[in-house]
Amino acid sequence: MVEATALLVQRRTHQQPDLLSEFKALAATAEYDVIGLFDIVSAPSARYGIRSGKAEEIKTWIEINKPEFVLFSPHLSSGQVFRLMELWETEVRDRTQLILEIFDKHARTPQARLQIEQARLRYELPFERHQIRMRLQKEHTGDRPVAEQIGAGEDLLNLRMQQIRRRLAGINEKLQDITEKQALKKKRRSHAGFIEVTIAGYTNAGKSTLHKALTGSNVEIADELFTTLSTKASELDMPGRRVVVSDSVGFISDLPTSLIQAFNTTLMEVSDADVIILVVDALDSIEEMIRKVKACLETFNEIGANGISVVTALNKIDLLNEEEIEERINALPDTFSKIVPISAHRKTNLNLLIESVKEQLPRLQRYEIILPYGDVGMSLLSWLHDEGDIVSENYSREHIEVIANLNIEVAQKLDRDLPAGDLRRLAS
Repeated sequence: MVEATALLVQRRTHQQPDLLSEFKALAATAEYDVIGLFDIVSAPSARYGIRSGKAEEIKTWIEINKPEFVLFSPHLSSGQVFRLMELWETEVRDRTQLILEIFDKHARTPQARLQIEQARLRYELPFERHQIRMRLQKEHTGDRPVAEQIGAGEDLLNLRMQQIRRRLAGINEKLQDITEKQALKKKRRSHAGFIEVTIAGYTNAGKSTLHKALTGSNVEIADELFTTLSTKASELDMPGRRVVVSDSVGFISDLPTSLIQAFNTTLMEVSDADVIILVVDALDSIEEMIRKVKACLETFNEIGANGISVVTALNKIDLLNEEEIEERINALPDTFSKIVPISAHRKTNLNLLIESVKEQLPRLQRYEIILPYGDVGMSLLSWLHDEGDIVSENYSREHIEVIANLNIEVAQKLDRDLPAGDLRRLAS
């Protein structure tokens, strides 16, 4: 497929970081061929988003180099987009539209596709309104339009707005149904004693690679932004526990509120987790790493994930030396009490990561269990090996004596199934 050529224009203030490389990575993920870059450091302008002189300078560059698109960061209003398109005579898309394109490319499930369509329609409502009004103005240039013409135009505008709102209402219904089914599935997992661990982090930090390394799942892995849009839950082998690990959509700086709202059913996995594994890309510069971590913490705050235990996985350490790893550990916020340097790709220190997650969970209680010989006893012993953490088992002529660490659900089932006195809780 031939990539469309694009010019990237970034506008930022002196206090804002230079995110042009990230913007370029977004454009590459959306399959644009970037042929030019403008980094404009100035206050925003109401007419074009940038000052008129700079807009004219870019117009000259466009006339010479003829890009098919101009991609603008950050957000533009509908009026600014249309004024820039008229000036530059080229299609203009802002950062939010670019992210929506990437989401659309990576949508694999009905839920993700609905969420993307919902976000796009919400975002495009003011653009549709502006476009129709601009068209009406052009049609009525010259003589002042009569009331009948204005009325017909407004009817056209209202009809299109009604169509979008009806479609949004239909999407909301379907997403609500998905949310209810997910909540029911989560409730069943909770009743079955499952613990929820969610992998979160900045986009392209290696979350899906870690998910696959921990669980053996077949999640999609790619060196692109926003590869994962729908959560995938898989069991993690942790003796004595029933643990489900979920991969989540990647975070990004200044993710538009409309996108956070649209992906509420996906982000719910993060805010409802028992433990969050925050994946941090150790290959970033320290300044960039801290910026991304702050963006993740801001997203946690937006989705109500504060107060959940967090284990930080400093990923990709196989590509750094010891000194570089230590520098990054020391640079992370003091609030990060548990930092585990790992390589998800090489599966380095994953056992330490699992132990750190385990430390954030309620402790298992140790029990002495007396099992009878025979089919019933052997069946219970086999079940205990699956559901508990067996410390020892001793065989005598009359019974099997087992010492095991158990969670409360397993202990309650044994208490119901065994004669009184055959299950005894030991001192910690």
